[in-house]
Amino acid sequence: MSTVLSISLLALLATGCGGSKSNSGGDSGGMSPSDGDMPPTSSPEDVPSDDVETSVTFEVPGVPYDITETPDGVLYVSIAENGIIEWDPAVAWPETLTERAGAIFGLHWHEGEIWYTTSVHRQEGSLSRLDGSTGEVIATAAGDVIFREPTDLTVAPDGAWILTDKTVQTLFVVRGTETTMVDAGVDDPSTITADDDYIYVGGSNGVSRIQWPGGAPERMDDRAVNGLHLFQGELLGTSTDWGVFRVGEGNRLGFDDVRIPGRLGGSEKLYVTDWANSGVWSTR
Repeated sequence: MSTVLSISLLALLATGCGGSKSNSGGDSGGMSPSDGDMPPTSSPEDVPSDDVETSVTFEVPGVPYDITETPDGVLYVSIAENGIIEWDPAVAWPETLTERAGAIFGLHWHEGEIWYTTSVHRQEGSLSRLDGSTGEVIATAAGDVIFREPTDLTVAPDGAWILTDKTVQTLFVVRGTETTMVDAGVDDPSTITADDDYIYVGGSNGVSRIQWPGGAPERMDDRAVNGLHLFQGELLGTSTDWGVFRVGEGNRLGFDDVRIPGRLGGSEKLYVTDWANSGVWSTR
């Protein structure tokens, strides 16, 4: 099944595709930035690939944007600007969880709850928490600076929520009732993940890592990314040209049949959303 991208989603992807998601059990320890050596800028076709076996695990009614996994292996997928789909491997059928929680983009499962971001035409956004079938808004601004396009989120090592906003070109950090801003270290920050020591931020000109809290951004990779995810000890990124690749290294995992690799998730299997079709892909 395929679906047509909405006009607003195409606008959101315009800067990100040229080149996440829960920090589940595999996230631990900081990833090395390869001693400052960036991966080669040669054509992806000239770079080795693991050619991992992949397939469409399930399809959703719309464009699957972000994905997050519970400790029990249940997946939640955001349908861009629309709702949330639940996929339980025991049922093996996608079911609509809600279509009443706002213009959803980023998703993150945390301590038994779904947290998410919203963005309405890149004019206003929020950090929200799902309450039944509707959302509870947690934060919308840092002082006079409102959220505009927060399309991803993660929990930092100190428990703060961090949101990427590529329209405002910053990271929003939410601690309780206080929200501040931090330099992302990349242009158009749009995706983020974290481990016990660092946060990792992806944008239109690469990936940075920031020792948390208080560290300065360090560049790890110069390739644009759509999604970032820590999977079994490796930091992975996605892009249209490179498919799924190891950040800071030249080699690729594969997922070459995914038209626009978007966000990643999973702990035992690696899941990837396809921003051009309705499929959620996984390793076999």
